[in-house]
Amino acid sequence: MDGSTHFSVFLLVAIILHCSSSKTVNATCYASEKQALMDFKKDLKDPHGRLSSWIHDVDCCKWEGVVCSNRSGRVIQLHLQSPDPEIYVVAEGDEFFWSLRSLRYLDLSGAGFQGMVPYQLGNLSSLRTLSIGGHRFDLQVDNLQWLAGLSNLEHLDMSGVDLSTASNWLEVINTIPSLVEIHLSSCQLDLSSHHLGRDTFVFHANFSSLTVLDLSRNFLGHLIPRWIFGLTALASLDLSENWFEGPLSRDLWNLTSLKYLDLSFNHLNGSLPNELIHLNNLISLNLQENHLNGPIPSTVGNCTKLEYLSLNDNALSGSIPSNLGKLSSLQLWNVSHNKLTGTLPKSLGQLFKLEELIIFDNLMEGVVSESHLDNLTALRYFDASGNSLTLKVSASWTPRVQFEVLGLSSWKLGPQFPTWIRSQKFLQYLNLSFTGILDTIPPWFFNSSLDIVDLSHNQIHGKSSIAILS
Repeated sequence: MDGSTHFSVFLLVAIILHCSSSKTVNATCYASEKQALMDFKKDLKDPHGRLSSWIHDVDCCKWEGVVCSNRSGRVIQLHLQSPDPEIYVVAEGDEFFWSLRSLRYLDLSGAGFQGMVPYQLGNLSSLRTLSIGGHRFDLQVDNLQWLAGLSNLEHLDMSGVDLSTASNWLEVINTIPSLVEIHLSSCQLDLSSHHLGRDTFVFHANFSSLTVLDLSRNFLGHLIPRWIFGLTALASLDLSENWFEGPLSRDLWNLTSLKYLDLSFNHLNGSLPNELIHLNNLISLNLQENHLNGPIPSTVGNCTKLEYLSLNDNALSGSIPSNLGKLSSLQLWNVSHNKLTGTLPKSLGQLFKLEELIIFDNLMEGVVSESHLDNLTALRYFDASGNSLTLKVSASWTPRVQFEVLGLSSWKLGPQFPTWIRSQKFLQYLNLSFTGILDTIPPWFFNSSLDIVDLSHNQIHGKSSIAILS
């Protein structure tokens, strides 16, 4: 069978059609819809008998996996998804697409389809959600004009579908102003060869209701398309892995409703602008793996809703802002692989919700005291290796924090072996290499929960059954 048939066949393999109506014993299905399903069953192989209740003498609203509207009797849900589907088809026609036009939610994501997406999907005019993503180019679309027939569509997910030859994707999607979410990640989109050409920079988007836009892992040109900056209702924007170049556009800061912004794995350069203050609704900001330089602006402290902040693998310099402690919701802070100097600010101790602090491979120096760490009781992952920081704590210090991963390579800790390590009950990974320790391994160290330890490039004596790197 051809690719289009191969796809449409699996509408009875992994369809998940959810909507607000529920199945009732009083509903009576339409004869035409019942016949369409019966015709479908004829072409199915069902070795486990999952469709054994699909018999002509029984109302199809009572069949296994079928749900009808309690008002109209129309089939509105089909629950036939299985982790290991055993239902598949040999051949069938297009009648299914014409017969079940009351469907409002269609999720075929990750079901292993192959071939061309059938344009008959455009006949399902009641669809509110269409999700056929997660196939990594096993599905193709050469023209998206059929999508214009889904005028009620609110959620569209075609991630992983090959749209490289669907040059009309932007114009067609723009005809559906009802869209709330668009997910087109890894679709091989290439705006550099788009027939709009330079007009993409003046393209007017009609997505006034759009709150989620995911165009990650494509090639949308060297600059972020300007029409995106007009989507002021956006709460989530993912443009990662798109090969964008140049500095961050000031227009980006007009998107004041943003809660999630991901521009990671691009080639953006220049400094982080002070206008970051305008994105004070941000919960997650990911700018890792770019070429950003200059200092981290103190205005980042005004983004008090931030929970995840990833600035790692750039060329940021200067010290960490002293008002870091204002980020009271912060759970992850990653600035590793940069050129940051100075020491950790005292306000770090105010980040009570911080779970991961990752600052390794910088140029930081100075003193870290008990006050920096004592109140970080949620901290589990702390890697500050590759800095020249000095830990100064009392001999009797027992930290309240319980680490699982602790990296302090290149810190000044010696000459005594740090006895406070004994208080760590859940520690699995420990790196104390290059820390100037001149001591024996204490006996209690052998009874710890550690799996991997790096004590190399010290002058430590003693034996251990733990995997010690040297």
